[in-house]
Amino acid sequence: METTVRGILIGQQAPSDIVVREGEVVSVTAAGPGPADIGSATAIIGPTLFDVQVNGLGGIDLHNPELVPEDIARISDMLARWGVSRWVPTLVTGEQADLERECRIVVEALEDQRVARAVAGLHFEGPYISPEDGPRGAHPRGHVRRPDIREFDRLLEASGGRILYTTVAPEIEGAIDYIKAVVARGVAVSLGHHNAGPDAIAQAVDAGARLCTHLGNGLASTIPRHVNPLWPQLADDRLTASFIPDLEHLPAPALKTFVRAKGPERVVFTSDCVHIAGLKPGKYAFGGGEVELLESGRICLRGTDLLAGSSLMLLHGLVNATQVTDMSMAQAFASATTIPAKLLGLDYAFDLPTVGSKADFVVFDIEQCRQGSGKWQAAVHGVFVNGDRKA
Repeated sequence: METTVRGILIGQQAPSDIVVREGEVVSVTAAGPGPADIGSATAIIGPTLFDVQVNGLGGIDLHNPELVPEDIARISDMLARWGVSRWVPTLVTGEQADLERECRIVVEALEDQRVARAVAGLHFEGPYISPEDGPRGAHPRGHVRRPDIREFDRLLEASGGRILYTTVAPEIEGAIDYIKAVVARGVAVSLGHHNAGPDAIAQAVDAGARLCTHLGNGLASTIPRHVNPLWPQLADDRLTASFIPDLEHLPAPALKTFVRAKGPERVVFTSDCVHIAGLKPGKYAFGGGEVELLESGRICLRGTDLLAGSSLMLLHGLVNATQVTDMSMAQAFASATTIPAKLLGLDYAFDLPTVGSKADFVVFDIEQCRQGSGKWQAAVHGVFVNGDRKA
């Protein structure tokens, strides 16, 4: 079967026609006068994406006691329909036995080659984070604890050595030595859910930390103007920062300013989506409490305006970023493809379609969300992942 896809390749000005036959790109030419099967002369064609922080999706919670390997495959399929070909399951603060069990489930899921191609490795967001209200976020306080490299080694063993990175609060006792030990094991360290001052942040970076987890969130709601956890992380060029570009976790002016401060080459975009993402607006159980998914996409603790996770699909976030920051579409896509892959030491290619390559790209248009929301979204026309059409 042959399919003609039309759109403007990221970085180019004029539309192209990409012909895909049996999953392979057989030609890339200037757009012709006739109709295409997918896309249009104004559609955008970009590489598939890499989401480094996914907690769940479509009703599947990675911390569900009944989680099974098939759930990991289902999340991979759902993400693929939104242009995400690779992702990192994120396990948050919890009991050691539960975390080890969840590791083993992911490892079992990787026996499916499609899942093995999609799942890059694991991210542990905690449990070695701040116990304080605010910086701790929605993590259960009862399971927050001091860093323990023996515990980490048990997780590393349970994961089959597949931990890509872990999020740590640098100010807690033992954190700096722990960071050194984790980095020595070939695992990246990110700073997050903390209330550290400039000295502790500098020590953590000196020890090998190279990333900030959803910078601007996981903070106390009120912080000093000048000496706080935010500015040292923005200022240190050794740190790459991840951001959630849903315009809920960071309002547009903050996102624009933070991207300018770090520079596009040190920005990673992630969805940080939770299991409610992809469901209809309404009330849902969440972490022992109840949250509400609003029509706007914001997830709040019921009866409050406090955030309780993200419902973002990463492609929507990239579109938001191109509309409210100085980033080009190419820069935004790099922040969800090559930049995180290189940071995590992964030899992944995120290329635009070329003759002879497997079809691996997303085709979309940019749409503004309902009037007054200040948000944007991607209208997806088609997705190909490793030669298979997903949407």
